[in-house]
Amino acid sequence: MAGIFTMGTRAIFASQTMLDTVGHNISNVNTPGFSRQNVELATENGMFTGAGFFGRGVRVVTVSRQTNAFLTQEVNRNASAASSDQARLDKLTQLEKVFPMGESGLGFSASQLLNAFVDVANQPQDMSARQVVLARAQEWVSRVNSAGQQINEIQRGVAMDIQTTVERINNLTRQIGEANQAIAGYKGVGHEPNDLLDRRDLLVKQLSELTQVTTVKADDNSLSVFLGGGQLLVLGTDVQKLSVVADPADSSLRRVALVNKVTGAERILDPAQITGGSLHGLMRFQDNDVIATRDRLNAFVSTFADAVNAQQELGLDADGNPATARIFDNTATAAGIRLGLSSPKGIAAASPFVAVAPSENRGTATIESLRMLTPSGDYANAPSVTVQFGAPGATPGTVDYAVSINGAAFAFGTWNPGSPIAVTLPDGTSYEVMLAGTPRGQDATYDGDTISVSPTQYPLGNNGNALAMLALRDRAVVSLDGTSQATVTDAYSQMVGSLGVIVQSGRTSAELSRTLAANSEQLLQAEVGVNLDEEAARLIQYQQSYQAAAKILQVAQKVFDVLLDTAR
Repeated sequence: MAGIFTMGTRAIFASQTMLDTVGHNISNVNTPGFSRQNVELATENGMFTGAGFFGRGVRVVTVSRQTNAFLTQEVNRNASAASSDQARLDKLTQLEKVFPMGESGLGFSASQLLNAFVDVANQPQDMSARQVVLARAQEWVSRVNSAGQQINEIQRGVAMDIQTTVERINNLTRQIGEANQAIAGYKGVGHEPNDLLDRRDLLVKQLSELTQVTTVKADDNSLSVFLGGGQLLVLGTDVQKLSVVADPADSSLRRVALVNKVTGAERILDPAQITGGSLHGLMRFQDNDVIATRDRLNAFVSTFADAVNAQQELGLDADGNPATARIFDNTATAAGIRLGLSSPKGIAAASPFVAVAPSENRGTATIESLRMLTPSGDYANAPSVTVQFGAPGATPGTVDYAVSINGAAFAFGTWNPGSPIAVTLPDGTSYEVMLAGTPRGQDATYDGDTISVSPTQYPLGNNGNALAMLALRDRAVVSLDGTSQATVTDAYSQMVGSLGVIVQSGRTSAELSRTLAANSEQLLQAEVGVNLDEEAARLIQYQQSYQAAAKILQVAQKVFDVLLDTAR
């Protein structure tokens, strides 16, 4: 009788264990990181008798969890990449908003500044027109400073996010160390603490979303955790703490450091050791995207400001003096550009020299423009220059000419249609004269056309340098890379376009890595997750086996009662 009672008891225990496990699975169907658990059963060793081996029922071997190490690593790796790409994309989206297109953009504002010289050129003596130029210049300065401040604010936000991320990493590594201690405490019991292992795996996954890690399992079932670049973070219960410090070369940037447990010294880690997770995305944005964007903005601002200032230096102010005040100050960067000119009289609208084509010339050439190339040191005492056109040049359509000072020739050249006549005076002052039409050269009946260049007599009414300022609008004076140049509007469009390409590339990478992460998570859950339909079917199955086991005990009890009655 003891045999049937024992088998019935074991059967009930096994059925009860399976019911409890199914209930545990169903209860945790929505628990993050939970792995489906299964009861492993085995036949109890038979009892040998002279009539053979009699079965002794079932025994519970253990309760195991469904796991797949390869898929788990794949999920962590893809989650790390997705988190990195998303963190970078979020910041890139903020950075893109710093550079609006249309009338709100820096390119439009710079063009408006140059366009303001139209009224100055039309009425150089009108101080209100000059004041508009200063107002447009101040508006451009304000927009530049605003863009620079926004970039700095974004960088400060990145620094705070890096600090927060490192604090979360330290918190997770501490919890992994505590989980290691709890798990290692069950060494030798012959069974694994499934729920503790699930919790630790979830902690590792959460850590992977912050920074890519690799893990190595020890004999006591504890887990060693390393950064993607190989730096040890967790060894058993020993946890290494990270900190955030300022970059020694640039205090606005942040670096991740390892804290020495004994001395408290902070050793900056090589950025290459941080290979994934949101921390990697933030560091990549900080080290590449912000710096590159700030450099392009500074190049845009400095080259445009330098071009305007250089043209200002070539002209005369309203009092007829060579320009001494720059329109923009010398620190022409996005972080600190300021207006360098406060009085409208200081705008150098006049050219130091005036070119005239005498009315007695027989050709069709007229003065299109006179453009200063270098400032005039003493324009008031500069000599008058005459250009005398001579015989036709060797190439059809060209005309040779001689440049003379006070009747003495000191330079010669050949005029080509569409090309300027360049003049450099003995004191180094240089300018170039552009002609419209064609000059008539010397022949048997005519000495040839002439043009004369002399110092400006009435600077307040001269618009030569204002026209040169206006011409900057269509000249390639802005460079973003130190080599190629473009107009101010084209350069701004290139800058915005380059950033747009980076943002779009970041968005594509984020979408791709997010899809990979979702797919790998789906594959893992299909294998280790809880399927409610399957669990419901098992619940019915195990309920029936429990009822059958209870029937065994019920029958055994009746047989035992019969035996007792017979014995009486």
